[in-house]
Order: sequence, then structure tokens, then C-alpha cells
Amino acid sequence: MASVAIPFILAGLGGLLSEQTGVLNISLEGCIASGAFFTALLITLGVPAPLAVCGALASGALLGLLLSGIHMGLKANLFIAGMGVNILVPSLSGLISNGVLGHKGTIRITGDYNLSPFTWLMIPLTLLLTFIIHRSNFGISFRAAGVAPRFLSERGISPNRVKTSALSISSAMASLAGAFLAMRIEAYVPGMSSGRGWIALVLVWLGFRHPLGILFSAYFFSLIIIISNITLGNLPFTILKSLPYIAALTAFIIANARQHSATKY
Repeated sequence: MASVAIPFILAGLGGLLSEQTGVLNISLEGCIASGAFFTALLITLGVPAPLAVCGALASGALLGLLLSGIHMGLKANLFIAGMGVNILVPSLSGLISNGVLGHKGTIRITGDYNLSPFTWLMIPLTLLLTFIIHRSNFGISFRAAGVAPRFLSERGISPNRVKTSALSISSAMASLAGAFLAMRIEAYVPGMSSGRGWIALVLVWLGFRHPLGILFSAYFFSLIIIISNITLGNLPFTILKSLPYIAALTAFIIANARQHSATKY
């Protein structure tokens, strides 16, 4: 179950970082796909796996900068800009794959990838992020950019620069989730992000905008996904495969209802 949860944890924590600054990273889905694609492509071209993962991180960071430039530089709607990035990544991946490898399909990779450190690092990473957000000057700047940008401006810190940094780090973390996916199944498959980026956004709210909440929520959704892959009696296959998305929608409605209830009282 841990290996299923890792992409949700990484993307969810990344989404939380950007949300803290007041800019929700709508492009998480595309960043996951980008991380998986560039990891598989670079490994296929003979690049060592650690450097390939670094390349995936760089691709995510660049997508974060692109989203920031479109939203804050060109004043475009954040949701539309994020959707644009999500649409751009598959098309750009296909174009690069066709130019380099001669096809737009699956990229298979082989190798002995030791992914166990990812599993053991999730809890320390979550605890570290909790400390950074709630106890460090870095976290204070992130939260101030979302709720009190004038506080930063008066201290000579650009709120937009903080938001750009948050989007870049957030997108890089989502790309790391994609790199993990590619190495786990030893392939890049078009569309392999399969809604994980959108579920990660739901986890931000289901986890009450707290790293530990996101960690537990990610394990919950990974359990739902495992159940959806099990044949249960005569239940139709399509219903089983839709369980994660039904759970995500239900969780989002519950979390939203709780938020409105807390605001009311």
C-alpha cells in the first residue's frame, strides 16, 4: 500500500506548499506526467537513474515557473493557466518522444531501481514539511504571501517571488511523484498520471491543509485504489475502477461542508 500512496503524498504535499501562498497548483496532473516522461526518456537515452530523476525535477520546476509567468506575469486565470499546462504536457511529451525515439507510445525502461528509500522517507519528509511550514521563517513567508502579502512587501520581500518559488517547488515535487511511478512500473505510458494530480488537490483539503493530514489521507486513498483492483463478486469492473474518483468527490464534498460549517460558527 505504501508504494501506491507515495505519488499522492508527494503531489499532495507539493499542492499544500503552493496553497499556503494563495495559489493552488492546478497543474499537478501535468507535472506528474512530465516527471514520468522525462525519467523514462532520459534512462532510455542512457542517463543514470539518479540524474534522470534530477531531470524530472527540473522539468517540474520549469512547469511551475511557466504557470507562475502565465498567472502572475500575464494575469491569466489560475485555473485556466493550470489546465493549459495539463494539456500542454502530453502534447509536448508526444512531440519530443516522436522526435527522439520515433514514436509517441510507451517507453519501457529496465533496471534494478531501489525504491525502498522513498517508502521510508515519506514520514520524515512529512514531519520536516510540518516544521518548515509552521516553525520556520521560510514557512512564515509562504503563509504570509497567501494571507498578508503587505507584511512581506513592507519587509522588502516580493510576495509574487514567494508564490513563484512555491509553484516551482510544488511542481517539482509532483514531478518526483511521476518519476517514482515510472521507475515502479518500469515504463512511461501516456496518460499514466490517471487523475492522481486531481486527487492530490483533494487531499490538501481532506487533510485539513496540514502535512500529517495529507499523509493519512493518501494512505486512505491508496487503500481505496487497492480495493478497486480486486474483483469483488459480480460488481461491474467500471464501478470498481471508479471507486477512487467517487471517494475523492465524496471527500471533497465533506471537507467543503466542514469548512463552511466552521466558518459559519
